[in-house]
Amino acid sequence: MDRKLVRKGILFVLVGPTGSGKSTFCTRLIAENPDTLQYSTSATTRPPRPGEIPGKSYHFMERDEFERRRASGEFFETEETHGYLYGTLRSSLENGINAGKDLVFQIDIRGALNFKRHFPNNTVTLFIIPPSFDELKVRLKGRGTVDPEELQRRFTTARDEYEALLQLNGDPGKVDYLIVNNDLDEAYKTVRAIVLAERSRYLRIDRASVEQFCEIPS
Repeated sequence: MDRKLVRKGILFVLVGPTGSGKSTFCTRLIAENPDTLQYSTSATTRPPRPGEIPGKSYHFMERDEFERRRASGEFFETEETHGYLYGTLRSSLENGINAGKDLVFQIDIRGALNFKRHFPNNTVTLFIIPPSFDELKVRLKGRGTVDPEELQRRFTTARDEYEALLQLNGDPGKVDYLIVNNDLDEAYKTVRAIVLAERSRYLRIDRASVEQFCEIPS
C-alpha cells in the first residue's frame, strides 16, 4: 500500500523591496517544483510592464472591473499602491489550502500581515532584503528601464517596508524568516530549505494520514 501524509496547503509569502531578489526566488522555486508549487497571480489595475504576461504575471483589469469584483466579495484583500489597485482572489487561496497545494506570493508587508491574520497556520512569511540600502539603489538603477519618478517611488516604498520590518521585530507570528540576499545562489538555498522544512510542519498534517504510519500490529 502506498502510504503518504496528507496536509493543508501552504501560502509562501515573499516580501521585500523591488530589487531584493524575491521575483527571482519565486521563479526558481516554481521551476524546481512545477507539480507541487504554484505562483499565485494577483490582479492589478496598472498597465503591464515590458516582459509581463497577462494571466501569468498579473490579471490585468480595468479599474471598473476590479471595483465591481471587489464589491461582489471576490477578493480576499486589496491594496492601492502608487495609484493602482492590487488584489488576491479569495477562491485561489481557499481552494489551494483545502486541496493541499502550496502557493507562492509576492506582496507588500501589509498584505502579508493580512494573510497572517486570516490564515495563521498556513502562511509563511519570508522578508527578503539586500545587504544595504545603497546596494538596493545600485540594483534598481542598474536596470536602466525605470524612469526617475518611478525610481523615487520605489525608494520611498522600500523605506516604508524597512520601517515596518523594524517595528515587527520581536512580535511573534508576523515575519517568520529574514533573508539577506548578499549572494543570490546562497540566499536561494536558504529560501528552498525553508520551503522543504515548512512542508513537514506537523500542525498542517492530517491526523488520519498520520495514523496509518502509527499502526502497531497486535
